[in-house]
Amino acid sequence: MWKKLALVGSVLAASLLGGAGGTSHAAPSYADLAAHWAPQIYQDVNADLDARADFISSFNYDGDYLPLNNWDNLHNYEQKAYVYYKVAETLTHYFIEYDLFHPRDDAYTRPLDAHENDLEGIIVVIRKDGSEYGKFHLMETMAHNQWYDYTNDPTITSGSDNVDGGVLFNGSHPKVFSQANGQSPSGGHGIKAYDGSSAPGGDGIVYDYTGTAEFPTNATGSYVHHYGYALLEWGDLWAKRHDSSIFSSWGTIRGDNYTSNSANAPWGWDDSDDGPALQGMNWSDPAHHVDVHLNGLGAFSHQYVHNPYYSHKIVLESVQSLEDRDPFGGKSDIFIKAYVNGQGQTDARFWKKNDAPKLQDYRIVFGANDAEFGPQFSDSYNAVYVAKPSNTNVEIHVYDSDGTSGDDDMGYVSAVVAPGTTASWVNAVTSNGQAKLTASVEAK
Repeated sequence: MWKKLALVGSVLAASLLGGAGGTSHAAPSYADLAAHWAPQIYQDVNADLDARADFISSFNYDGDYLPLNNWDNLHNYEQKAYVYYKVAETLTHYFIEYDLFHPRDDAYTRPLDAHENDLEGIIVVIRKDGSEYGKFHLMETMAHNQWYDYTNDPTITSGSDNVDGGVLFNGSHPKVFSQANGQSPSGGHGIKAYDGSSAPGGDGIVYDYTGTAEFPTNATGSYVHHYGYALLEWGDLWAKRHDSSIFSSWGTIRGDNYTSNSANAPWGWDDSDDGPALQGMNWSDPAHHVDVHLNGLGAFSHQYVHNPYYSHKIVLESVQSLEDRDPFGGKSDIFIKAYVNGQGQTDARFWKKNDAPKLQDYRIVFGANDAEFGPQFSDSYNAVYVAKPSNTNVEIHVYDSDGTSGDDDMGYVSAVVAPGTTASWVNAVTSNGQAKLTASVEAK
């Protein structure tokens, strides 16, 4: 049975008030919301390498935004504890991403794993239930280009990703474990839910959100020593996303120690086996990202109230075939692939219609008809938000899916959409005349 929910009118309003008493509270600021749910971080340290490489800090902990000296400055400056954060809000949920930066992934005795600069992250998903800060729904963590999913809600089940366990709390703060520097999978600063166990090797510290950034002075003992951290909103670094002195390519941070240019910013993350949640959608479209990973989410809107961290919003409205492209004149199996800067952002997993008759118009809803990912979407939506370079070409192609000879291109529409503008196509005939489509692309 299709997982969609029609979130309309009074049904949605009731779900937002949610709580047992139906009492509504004024929404907190995003900064207050991030502080309320900020994780308690159980940070392992590796005394066999350099424990200071395990301390979290800000990208400019050494007073500049030069990524190529972060490794070298490790002992010249204190790594005061900061965690980067951003908040997106839909009609039903808050999505709070917390990202931990380390100046080194310090595996120099195993140089294939060592690199300058390191970022791993956490997404905490909060359901609006009418209470001031909402109710914890689930958490995702990033470790070595793999997403891990955790929840205490037994109705949430696996989608493209598995449910990996539950979440422990210190008050309102979910507990997470951050691996020490060194060789993966046991090192490399990957983050998972903390399971209550002792620190590997007997040494590890705990970072608590206090609003004050402290520098650890003693890393001995199994989580004996606690240090405070402060939050930094991502806006400053996101504003520098096109700065080639910081980034070697889109979403990849420069680094020249050991394995060069190996650290990715969150908009460059991509779990290769997590279904149609494509590169950076954790950053630009967390509702889609989570919806793909998990099922049983209940009322789950994709309509954003607040989402400043995307470059392009792609809306796919409708499509029709003008040509039978299957072998021997059979009807086309149509789907749409939208490209931004040469990278595909939608494909046949989002939506597809097999054996589409010519001149019949199909409204696009992700998961509908013959979508290859099936009906595993919690809301009726047809838009994705992506994070790609500004002022780059956008192409929206219609394809005929053909598993034997390769997909047949039925033409495209294209535009370079400048920030602050929108390109729209209404029943536009594609470049080779084999399809029509209605779509729009808004650039932020």
